[in-house]
Amino acid sequence: LHKLWEKLTGKKLDVLEVTQSEEGQRQKLNIVLNAVNHTLGFHQKIPKWSVESVHSKNIVAILHLLVALVRHFRAPVRLPENVFVTVVIAQKNGGVLNAQKFQEQITSEYDDVGMRCEKDAFDTLFDCAPDKLAVVKKSLITFVNKHLSKLNFEINDLNSDFRDGVYLCLLMGLLGGFFVPLHEFHLTPQDTDQMVANVAFSFDLMQDAGLPKPKARPEDIVNMDLKSTLRVLYSLFTTFRSYA
Repeated sequence: LHKLWEKLTGKKLDVLEVTQSEEGQRQKLNIVLNAVNHTLGFHQKIPKWSVESVHSKNIVAILHLLVALVRHFRAPVRLPENVFVTVVIAQKNGGVLNAQKFQEQITSEYDDVGMRCEKDAFDTLFDCAPDKLAVVKKSLITFVNKHLSKLNFEINDLNSDFRDGVYLCLLMGLLGGFFVPLHEFHLTPQDTDQMVANVAFSFDLMQDAGLPKPKARPEDIVNMDLKSTLRVLYSLFTTFRSYA
């Protein structure tokens, strides 16, 4: 988990490479899980795993953790949808063994885990026509800057300039012809949670303006998933391209 987190984030954790004692393992796992939980956005809500459950090899907790990592980092794997496992809790009381069973859901629908069953035009562009992809990106940058320039803003990188959600919120106000109150979103977001909240708010504005619900998740935009960003911007382009 330590190495996986470092590989996915490009960051380093100041922990020992190997710990042999049980107490050392728990201490290291606590540091690693804190870093993982922070990355996944578990600041206020409680995750379905803990130091104790992972250290004790609780497979259900470990599966929840891995699915969360797959969702957050957009791993190139297709998870089976609606996976449930049967959990059995056995307790011995007065020499009598009592067992209870319940169903625990591990994955939900494909959209919920950030996966799609069918390829769309952007998948094809990425896979087969990178030259045409460059033309699409240039057209979208021109479209966006045409409107953001009214506020003296300009974007250069579709992959990163929209990740904090600020330009998306401002752009929706410009395209929709309404003022977006600055207190409704984080103008200078300080962390990933605030960025996700900004993008989610911009998605609400899009739906208020009559656009279909974006296929991307707010986390996809924050994670700089270029395909997701292009899908959202192209939806705006096709709707508002004739807007002066």
